[in-house]
Amino acid sequence: MATLHLHPLDNSVQGRLALVTGSSGGIGSASARALAAEGCDILLHYSSSKDKAEALAQQLRAQHPSQLFVPVAADLSSRESTRDLVPSALAHASVAAKHRAISILVANAGLGRRIRDPKDISEDDWDDIMEVNARSQFVVVKACLPGMRAQSWGRVVLVGSIASRGGGINGCHYAATKGALSSMGLNLATVLAPEGVTVNTVLPAMIGYTGMIPAPKSMTWTEGANLEAIKETDLGLGVAAGIPVRRLGHPDEVANVVTMYVSSASSSESEAKQAYGVF
Repeated sequence: MATLHLHPLDNSVQGRLALVTGSSGGIGSASARALAAEGCDILLHYSSSKDKAEALAQQLRAQHPSQLFVPVAADLSSRESTRDLVPSALAHASVAAKHRAISILVANAGLGRRIRDPKDISEDDWDDIMEVNARSQFVVVKACLPGMRAQSWGRVVLVGSIASRGGGINGCHYAATKGALSSMGLNLATVLAPEGVTVNTVLPAMIGYTGMIPAPKSMTWTEGANLEAIKETDLGLGVAAGIPVRRLGHPDEVANVVTMYVSSASSSESEAKQAYGVF
């Protein structure tokens, strides 16, 4: 009969290797900056925004010269490219010289197509967004797990969306992918926690500065105004006006939650949401 052991407390992330997918975007770059401040080496994944990823790497190297920041490319709509992301990143000379495993995964990359009416959502739209937002996330998580399990330490943070609860502005195809991500996270949290690998899901709601929601053109509106009508001419204002704190969320606020999960051994069915109201 096998002898089981309690795990010692170990929440130190300094010097560990993190992979942030979609690091050229708002939430991804904010998460990368937050993890860099904690002392992590970081693989900065991008799909097509090579210039943004390399610019971010240069900024982080200047701020944290003793740490490693390596841009890595992968088109998550391509199954071959997705499968190759983790092994090719770990094979990079500067990474291989220092690390044998990705200890922290922030699965942030995602595709959004704002199509509200299901009659306008084609089967190709469904397949494309499911491939990037759900299937590729599983493939990348699975590729990171052998290294995490071997060292009995890992942190997986899935960046979902409040849309997983049926709300949001992007349509049912997007909501379905984020629902799949949340369900996967709940299952993995239970399966992997005994091995020292925690899994948590963050559900941001109405975050600005990411390209998903345009910046408000105006800062004011008339009391009692029809917010749906405002959205027709100023989507950013219409969305922000319906949020209890009357502003869009900021990527740095999501990054704060990501960092909390990474530097904590918590792994449960709880989901962190931005406190701006449920949509």
